[in-house]
Amino acid sequence: MLERKSVSGFNMGFAGKFTQVFGGATAILIIFMMYGVPVYLSYQISSIIEPVADSYLLIPLASALEGTADITQHFLMGDYGIVSLGLYSVVWALPVVLFISLSISLTEGTGLQNKLINMTAPLLRKIGLSGADYVPVISGYGCNVVAVLQTKGCHACSRRQCVSMISYGSACSYQIGATLSIFNAAKIPWMFIPYIMLLFIIGVLHTRLWYKKPPAIPFINRNYALRKPDWAKVSKRWSGIVAPFFKQALPIFLVICFFAFLLNESGFLLFLVQFSAPLFHLLSLPPESGLGIFFSVLRKDGILLFNEGGGSLLASFTAAEIFIVVYLASTLSGCLVTLFTIAKELGCKFAISHTIKQAATSVITAGILAAVFKFTGIM
Repeated sequence: MLERKSVSGFNMGFAGKFTQVFGGATAILIIFMMYGVPVYLSYQISSIIEPVADSYLLIPLASALEGTADITQHFLMGDYGIVSLGLYSVVWALPVVLFISLSISLTEGTGLQNKLINMTAPLLRKIGLSGADYVPVISGYGCNVVAVLQTKGCHACSRRQCVSMISYGSACSYQIGATLSIFNAAKIPWMFIPYIMLLFIIGVLHTRLWYKKPPAIPFINRNYALRKPDWAKVSKRWSGIVAPFFKQALPIFLVICFFAFLLNESGFLLFLVQFSAPLFHLLSLPPESGLGIFFSVLRKDGILLFNEGGGSLLASFTAAEIFIVVYLASTLSGCLVTLFTIAKELGCKFAISHTIKQAATSVITAGILAAVFKFTGIM
């Protein structure tokens, strides 16, 4: 009897483990499809639109401005022109925002999100998060600010770990669009895959290193059923995610372009690049790397400034340098709006500590990447 019970217990334990692993692997595959397919479609659409926009908008506008004052030409079509750079935000970030927000709205509307929470809970527990943290971490791929606000629904003992994971590992849709643009302009679009995987892996390690593992949270396995979506609710949710792109993200990016234009015209941008050159020399990066990295602290799509001069700046970088620069710009800090939201939700002391820890991990891991690239002859 005892032997039978033991064998039964072994079988049940093995079956439970198998179900956990199989369920977790299935969940990861579904999540990969949820975000991989929208990003791939966005990349294909942006690749088609960009040359069309160049031919039918930028080139005719540049011709029409010939003969006008230099300051007008620089303001609109210069290296940091409102039109010449602002167009990149629309062409590359908008499709990502549209498709990823649609994917998020559909998974919520069909109940798939609740099933994924159940399936990923065992894996999330291994990195110090709970099933309830799934929603904000995934929402971070849409917008980090919204995701930080959603951590109110997390367990109190894992909320800080969740915020850390969002800020470091969840690339927002604006960041994804900007990164696709940079890698595409450098003719190395395949680098997006190792880039997004590296963000998640280092994000997990960063969270486990700087934040204590919370106490085990009881896992309640609920059998959620899929349902037919209410299209009115899906549409409302989708438009609610997309609207901030036009009301907040795009206007702020145009303001960044304006400040970059002023700094460039005043000569301060050159001073800034020369001043920070020693730091980037330590990381084996060109001094011009500071340009997009500084502005990425304001907004993650600030790295689009690397497109200045029609890609002439990127052409002077190697592929390895571009990878490290994009990684550093993505992880050095959350954008200002995200940091403000973290301070408001968890206090200024935590926000400052969180920012210092993230910057330290970012610089150290960027240095390790540079060393590995040099050692292997890639850089």
